[in-house]
Amino acid sequence: MSASAPHNNDSTGNTAKPKAIRAPSPLAKTLVNVIGITRAAFGVGCLLAPSYALKIVGLTSALSPEASIITRMFGVREIIVGEALLLAERSAAAKRGTAEEEAGHEEVTRSIWLNVATDSLDVVALAFGFAQGSLDTLATWKMVLTAVLYAGMGLEASLLYK
Repeated sequence: MSASAPHNNDSTGNTAKPKAIRAPSPLAKTLVNVIGITRAAFGVGCLLAPSYALKIVGLTSALSPEASIITRMFGVREIIVGEALLLAERSAAAKRGTAEEEAGHEEVTRSIWLNVATDSLDVVALAFGFAQGSLDTLATWKMVLTAVLYAGMGLEASLLYK
């Protein structure tokens, strides 16, 4: 082993190279920001104007007071999940080039997977709603395609963030 090669000795005498973390690609950072910003913005819309937010996704019927509350709760979820992703990326950017870089990278990866899981479970919930007759075909497809698009962007971001 050369003297210039980086290595770590653990208590058993094994040597291991430190894990190399490379900076995420510009596309990965863009996907993370698009997902986080648009998710949080839609959440704000659901919170402040639930009827208008639902019209965006094709649900045009009048909201009952109960449905309005559920839409606002959904909006809070969207704000929190979107902002968690944005905060993780900002934190990781601040840690790049430091000893904490790997932790920042893992934080973003966890947040990306949180978004993918959320969108994937939304597809399952939409399928149940459609099967029960609660949603019409066009509205269901709009929302499913949106959730699949966001899950796909998250999957792509997770692959690019490696």
